[in-house]
Amino acid sequence: MQRFTLWEIRDGGLGARLASSAATIAAAFALAALAPGAEAACAGQNARETRTDRAEIGKDRAQLRNDVRDVRRFERLLLRLDSAQRAGDKAAEEQIRKRIHGYLRGETVEARRDLAADRRESARSRQEVRSERREVAGDKRELDRARENGTDAEKMDARRDLAHDRSDLRDDRRDKRDDRRDSAASRQRLDRQREILAELRKLEPDVESGSSAALARERSLLEGFLRISREDAAATGRELREDRRELREDRRERRDDRQESAEPR
Repeated sequence: MQRFTLWEIRDGGLGARLASSAATIAAAFALAALAPGAEAACAGQNARETRTDRAEIGKDRAQLRNDVRDVRRFERLLLRLDSAQRAGDKAAEEQIRKRIHGYLRGETVEARRDLAADRRESARSRQEVRSERREVAGDKRELDRARENGTDAEKMDARRDLAHDRSDLRDDRRDKRDDRRDSAASRQRLDRQREILAELRKLEPDVESGSSAALARERSLLEGFLRISREDAAATGRELREDRRELREDRRERRDDRQESAEPR
């Protein structure tokens, strides 16, 4: 930034007062010159966050439909397996088991993709927290300057900006915790699905031979996988609610920014 040298007027203190006034005026002009760009950058960031939230909501809605559809499909497959077992139809049992195992493998692949998406979302939340921390730190500096040299109106504006950004930081920290929780839950679901698949593969020879213990264990594992699928659908529903809440928060931030930019300086 260009530095300006203020001359001294040696007339019993008047020079110091004029120098102080000149410095205040120079700082005001500098802030006025920077404010439009800062406001535009803030508005652009909020607009990008809103677009991201809307895209996430759209993806979550589609994912929830797919999750519910997959749960119902798995339930139907288990009912068909039960019917084939009761009827003693070994050929039908074998065919249905192949379809079930194919479904389980597909769900595990999908779980890996979900985990990767949750990790990306968690990284984005961490970035938003860092950005909001910088905003709060800047607001604190502005408030300190206003307390030293500013008018009552400038002090009030600085306090309001700090309160707004502190509220936004609390929201971003909560989103960060939620995303970290979702990522950890996705990791646990994936690990459990892999364990079930591995145990089912080991059971295949005993299941084919008709071992009652193996058949009972197979049924327990399949029901466990079904519970995981239901939990996955419930988690998608929570993510949809969280993304809707984030969209409301971003809309509020944009509204606050518009109100602040419209106020006289």
